[in-house]
Amino acid sequence: MLFAVTLRAQNSYIIKGKIPFAHKAARAVMSYPPDDKGGAYNADTVNITNGKFEFKGAIGRPQLAELNLIFPKPAGETGRRKESDEGGGMKNVALFYLDGNVDVSFDTAGTATMTGGGKEQLGWKDYEQMILTRNKALNGATATMEFYEELIADYVKAHPDLYVSVDLMDLFTQSAIQPKLVEPMYNSLSKRMQNSEKVLAWKPKLDQAKLAVSGNLRAPDFVLNDTEGKAISLASYRGGYVLVDFWASWCVPCRAENPNVLAAYEKYKDKNFQVLGVSLDEKKALWLKAIAEDQLPWKQVCDFKASKSEVTQLYNISSIPANVLVDPNGKIVGKDLRGKDLHDRLAELIR
Repeated sequence: MLFAVTLRAQNSYIIKGKIPFAHKAARAVMSYPPDDKGGAYNADTVNITNGKFEFKGAIGRPQLAELNLIFPKPAGETGRRKESDEGGGMKNVALFYLDGNVDVSFDTAGTATMTGGGKEQLGWKDYEQMILTRNKALNGATATMEFYEELIADYVKAHPDLYVSVDLMDLFTQSAIQPKLVEPMYNSLSKRMQNSEKVLAWKPKLDQAKLAVSGNLRAPDFVLNDTEGKAISLASYRGGYVLVDFWASWCVPCRAENPNVLAAYEKYKDKNFQVLGVSLDEKKALWLKAIAEDQLPWKQVCDFKASKSEVTQLYNISSIPANVLVDPNGKIVGKDLRGKDLHDRLAELIR
């Protein structure tokens, strides 16, 4: 009886696949997370017989699965085949939710078409159509992070009771959380999704992030040497707004963000705003070279301990780029502000 109850508590699925006679794939591999604990993915493999294959099983809740067609290696060939030999990109690949009965059909070019499935799979198809429509509206322009922020926020609002919404929010919840972005999404979720395992796991991070930018927490003071070996303290910036900017010469995203920080600095430097760069470099020459190349005019400090720097521990910095905005009273009023978010927050605070 207990076994029967356990099975009913899970979501069963049957994935039936079909490839054309001319297609050369010999096996199908389906990988997916078995749960929301963040561990290793399951990888199930079946042989393709007479152009058909099937996966059958049960899972705690519908999860996004990736199915790949595998080609046999010619006699005598060793090593991994080139991606171009297997189609490349999204060829011979299918993405769908393990949610009820899903039929996957590949054409001779390796393009997959999915039909069937439950409400999570239908919700996933809605997202695929939504991203296709909005990508077309870009007219060839590259999708920015702001594009995905707006896209996923709109999707969550329209689909508050789907695991698809929770999974899409991974983009914004698995690293540093921006309360201004994530909190409205969280509030849009149904009570069922708010109490799902994945959301309950990151909700404390959201609460902590909200507290961190509430203006109630004091920024820990520190003292590091600048490019000339002079000791610089954060406390010396008291009385004005200061962006403590964590970066490094080897950090490509940091270097890409530097022009944005520079634009904010030029706009507000005469309005009681400064920037203090904290580098996670290990070699002084590379640090100085990057400062000169990016034409950064503000004070820069470094202890050349990289991720082992005491300052990164003070501010719980686990990845860069990262920053903290400190108000004239030494309180944190912003965190991880990049792109337009940095300018928006400064416009709110500095008149």
